[in-house]
Amino acid sequence: MQLASTDTAPVYLASPKLRILTQNIFMRPPLIKNNKSDWKDARLDYLIEHILPNYDVVCLQEMFEFASSRRSRLLAAAEKLGFRFYVASQRQFLWNVAIDGGLAILSRYPIVAQDSLVYQRGMGPDWIPKKGVLYAKIQAQLADHEPTHVHLFTTHTQASYGEVVITQPDVKRRLAQLFEFHEFLERIMPKHRAAGEPVVLTGDFNVDARTHELSDPDRVPYEREVEDGIKTSDEGAAMMSVLQGHGIDPHLLGPSNTDAFKGKTVIELHDTLRERLGYHPVTFGNIVVDTDGTVRPRETVLTTRQDNMVMHSIDFVLWHNPDADTQKHGVTARITDVGATPNFTPGQPFTQISDHYGVSAEIHFTA
Repeated sequence: MQLASTDTAPVYLASPKLRILTQNIFMRPPLIKNNKSDWKDARLDYLIEHILPNYDVVCLQEMFEFASSRRSRLLAAAEKLGFRFYVASQRQFLWNVAIDGGLAILSRYPIVAQDSLVYQRGMGPDWIPKKGVLYAKIQAQLADHEPTHVHLFTTHTQASYGEVVITQPDVKRRLAQLFEFHEFLERIMPKHRAAGEPVVLTGDFNVDARTHELSDPDRVPYEREVEDGIKTSDEGAAMMSVLQGHGIDPHLLGPSNTDAFKGKTVIELHDTLRERLGYHPVTFGNIVVDTDGTVRPRETVLTTRQDNMVMHSIDFVLWHNPDADTQKHGVTARITDVGATPNFTPGQPFTQISDHYGVSAEIHFTA
């Protein structure tokens, strides 16, 4: 874990809201690319110039430091834009037989405490990065009020490659990592959170919450984002159950599985996208339907051909604040304006900032 400025002098909120973005930025180490080019430097420049200025806190996944100066360049540029505080995955070296986890949290407001978790090693290509969770306790202070805090987590878990069946080993590894995340919450929240302070879980969870069942296949022979995104997949439900501490029926992962991933305590969590929108929005592998009914991939510059048009919903903002009205200083925090954020890039040789959409949210504070 690397921590920026330790200056925690009061920095009052510029407005009664905190603007948050989570984005898998797809900034892999040098020489790795999907197609002709990943346009890493150009996309980083675009992120700095056009996207960072719109937010107060930015959570990044796949912002790898290994063998590259791009993360250092990002942090230097972000500081000039007012992001004086950050936490990031610990640097790794060749002798570690791993690369860093690629996580970073940038904040305009003081980070007064921080922690991190490295998951058990992943499978396949995910054995290489030290994936895990970052935690930042961000001080949010309205003028003429005592400070409150936002407890922000960002994560990147085991990926699946190709078609996903819930009984396959990488799904179990992903759920095991999410159980580690729950145990991390059990440790962090009693230590750092006061009543009424919001907890926000962000990141690329690599759990596809969509079922991909067509609701009207005779009339519409392709998957629609809204109408066909209402139901929640078995793995999407399992993710929420494991993160909350309820655990799962072990047989969900196969008849020989005995792991229930049940926590010691239950933590109420809300999938803000599903609850606010009424469906699971696509955040990876979206489509475009032309006026003649032709279906084509939305993005082809960065995305692999096998992932074109998969229509996955794998990026999330989860919310915990069941006692919002009991904050001791009388400041109430509520989450609003949640949505998938494509971050299209007009005029560039790439059409969006990453192969993933981001997810944005605003936390409003009232006294």
